[in-house]
Amino acid sequence: MPSTAQLSELTIMRFKGKTVLITGASGGIGSETARSFAGEGANIIVNYFSSPAKAENIAKEISKSGVEAMVFGADVSNPQQVSLMIEEAVDRFSGIDVLVNNAARHPPPSFNFGEPDWELWKRMVQVNVMGILVCSHFAAPHLKRKHGNIVNVVMDYNRGALGYVLTKIAGTPLTKGLAMKLAPVRVNAVSPGYIDTWGMTEEEKNHALANSLLRRIGQPTDIAKGILFLASEDASYITGETIHVDGGSQLFGNNESFPAFFPQCTFIRAW
Repeated sequence: MPSTAQLSELTIMRFKGKTVLITGASGGIGSETARSFAGEGANIIVNYFSSPAKAENIAKEISKSGVEAMVFGADVSNPQQVSLMIEEAVDRFSGIDVLVNNAARHPPPSFNFGEPDWELWKRMVQVNVMGILVCSHFAAPHLKRKHGNIVNVVMDYNRGALGYVLTKIAGTPLTKGLAMKLAPVRVNAVSPGYIDTWGMTEEEKNHALANSLLRRIGQPTDIAKGILFLASEDASYITGETIHVDGGSQLFGNNESFPAFFPQCTFIRAW
């Protein structure tokens, strides 16, 4: 009969020998997800856009767990850069098993309709929407060969929006569309709630606690656990779905301030 230590090792090594590409992995939810996958035996491609030193530090940290880590700077909305990133990842690791589309562009939470910054709005669309499509497009042939899957980090919110929230909401139907297009490659998404990634003000903490059925503030590890579940064989019959990892905050349907607070408390303050 296996010892407790042996059972523990069997339980946590769901991704041993697999390769995971995580976009926007230099900090926040992305870096925590990289740590979690590495902790379960996966080799990691740490993608970044503007934080090379942070990305290198994450790679060095996770390499200590006995896995391999590769750092690659690329704009996820740039097809040429993404194509090169995928090509180099496949050359090094002989394939990709999981793609986590986490990178996003996060400007101020509200869209100034009277004086719009069109370049900033366009950049949000490019990264938050087109970035998922571009990375999925170039990774798809390799994921099909390895029977892999995709997990997107989105925002599943059913009210109207004009700016950042709009571009993150787009990830939900995009996830379903990719699941239909790429089957049997599974494509799912995680929709975070209030997550204390970069530190909250007292006002933000109080607001998050008041709108959590579980009466606690979410941590990046909570989102990482959801991502790993969807990427694992435990979710082998799930595709096209978005799971809410939010402590029940989505059930506060009349909370008009949710979209205003959300971007300040969650995962996109650095990419």
